[in-house]
Amino acid sequence: MRVLLENAILTVEAVNEIEAKLAEIEQSMPYLVGLSTNDRIKLNILGRKSTQFVQRTVESSRQNPRLAPSFMDAEVLERNFTLYNQLLKVLEPVQQLERMISDTMMVAGNLAYTDALDYYNSVKRAAKSNVPGAQAVSENLKTRFRKAANSSVTAVAANSTNAGQN
Repeated sequence: MRVLLENAILTVEAVNEIEAKLAEIEQSMPYLVGLSTNDRIKLNILGRKSTQFVQRTVESSRQNPRLAPSFMDAEVLERNFTLYNQLLKVLEPVQQLERMISDTMMVAGNLAYTDALDYYNSVKRAAKSNVPGAQAVSENLKTRFRKAANSSVTAVAANSTNAGQN
């Protein structure tokens, strides 16, 4: 994985171009909505069986319009189902792209963190060997680990204090 990302560069221009293209895609679908978690929970979600049911209903309402309730517009039903299917075709490659971006971020982050740890360990060795300037760098980088160490020491101290009270 390291070799794959070793020469990967995302320039400011490329980021700007990607953002512009994403904005263009978003603008081409002005009907998109944003739902809260509660709104999403309240909705009926189409799965495989539900999709087949809606498809059969669309076909049936087209063939037997007299059976539709007066408050239902069969054309709106069909348009909504068509939109659903069209968006599904768009969603799948977008989800694949999102996954690849997310996976690449994870790999790049992992590689950066691993390299940072290697550097930090080298700085700590240099500080122990009294290399000029290494102690200050080590102290600066150590802050990443200090809080976790302090909280676990505090938890151990609290547990030993509580144990003595029992």
